Amino acid sequence: MDTVVAANKPAQSVVSFSVGMEAELRFVRRFSVKAKAGLPAEKCLAALAGETKNRRLRAACKAVQGQVAQGCSLARALAEQPAFDVAVVRLVEFGEQERNLKGALAHAADYLERVGRLRRAMHSAVAKPLNVLSLVLLAVFIAAVALSFLVKEVLPEVGASQHVALTLADRIAIQVAGVLRVAWPVLGMLGFLSFLALQLLPRHARVRTILDQVALRLPLVAAAMRATAQACFMRTVGILMRSGAQLGEAMAIAAQTTTYPFMAKSVALTVQKIEAGKPYIEAMVEDGLLRRRDINAVQSAERRGELGTFLLALADDCERQAAERVGTLTTVAHTAVVVLLGLAIAAVVLSLYVPVFVSR
Repeated sequence: MDTVVAANKPAQSVVSFSVGMEAELRFVRRFSVKAKAGLPAEKCLAALAGETKNRRLRAACKAVQGQVAQGCSLARALAEQPAFDVAVVRLVEFGEQERNLKGALAHAADYLERVGRLRRAMHSAVAKPLNVLSLVLLAVFIAAVALSFLVKEVLPEVGASQHVALTLADRIAIQVAGVLRVAWPVLGMLGFLSFLALQLLPRHARVRTILDQVALRLPLVAAAMRATAQACFMRTVGILMRSGAQLGEAMAIAAQTTTYPFMAKSVALTVQKIEAGKPYIEAMVEDGLLRRRDINAVQSAERRGELGTFLLALADDCERQAAERVGTLTTVAHTAVVVLLGLAIAAVVLSLYVPVFVSR
């Protein structure tokens, strides 16, 4: 029998956290430590409001403290603040229901740490090399501007009569310098626009969706993204189910908290299939949420009533696989950036070679 209970369909858009997972993780960790020390939630929040450096998080913390002081539950107060992850809010709610807020906060901190580590690794593998590449283009732009003034007066003096005495290196340097003088405005504009695009465009949901589609067509990037998204999905669903959520609800929350539009779309499609009567395991395998080789183990864990615990163990395995693929992508991407950086330096050096040696 399927364990899925009807839930709201996953959101199609990806939720962006206004304070960042790192700040939220620090907040939850400190909250957990204070709760373990025996402080009530209201006093924990009062202390955290004074300790938190993030302005948005501090304002959210004060708002939550005010609501808790008026008798509102902690989970309900957290849910009204966009600064907090939906999965964290649900874990806190389960903790309050079971009178085990300390354990719930510890689980929330573990969840944020594991998922945050995966996202940082993927970001480092893709975004950092692109940032470096855009900065390299800007550096080439600046170097080309400076060298163009040096080369400008030298190249016209190298006439046909002088070419006989030039070495092959001299001629290569002249050609490279000439191309660089023509191309530097394009390189500069490309570097400037690339840097701005990498900083600003990913903040918009539509742009992230487009970037998702492009990235999924790149072999190494697609493999790393899919593995990372699946590991985050398994971690979120597993920890929620172990705390008491049904599979449908856990999947809906995982779709809301994912940073990958393609994963949110896959989860929404899976939920639609389940609601239409398809067994949840078949639906999850079809949409890439569950590996086919894990079907028997999932069925066995379901019969024992330990599906949430098993999904957490499966998340550990998915994280190892994601780490391997992200590591491969990181190696290739960083190597490509080093090669491009070397070519850029070589172009600048050859341009400098012209005015220094050709004019001798």
